[in-house]
Amino acid sequence: MATTGTFGYRVEGREGAVKIEGLNKVRRDLKKLASDVDYGSQFLAVNKTLADAVARDSENYVPYRTGALSASIRAAASQKSARVKVGGRLSKEVRSVLGGYGVGKGSVQYAGPIHFGWPARFIKPQPFIYDAVDKRRKEIAERYAELITKLIKTNDLNP
Repeated sequence: MATTGTFGYRVEGREGAVKIEGLNKVRRDLKKLASDVDYGSQFLAVNKTLADAVARDSENYVPYRTGALSASIRAAASQKSARVKVGGRLSKEVRSVLGGYGVGKGSVQYAGPIHFGWPARFIKPQPFIYDAVDKRRKEIAERYAELITKLIKTNDLNP
């Protein structure tokens, strides 16, 4: 049975997006303790690695008909977040491989309804991104813990 989640319908028993509580506060505190160290690039590297891993894993869970939905999966990262985006524009090269698929100027407009479901249209949720995140939930927490511990030790920031 589906229940309402943050952005739509979510299958019961699944945890949803990974959110590290207090991560922004830790970053601010680290910045105050040693303002001469560039933490942003180190967080960016970890965020990019994790986003890429989840994007790769999500391809194992995505429903497949034409391949357009799978081809639209992208990893995005900044110094503050790691994201996996689905449903964006497809390049001309990808559209030609998929048989000229070009509805909506190359975008995969049905990504949201496939992932979150659409009860009014009897479309059941197939949360392939959540499945990929769930698979790596422990690794994600460990990577951030390792990074913060490394930063504290490297810069002698014991509070």
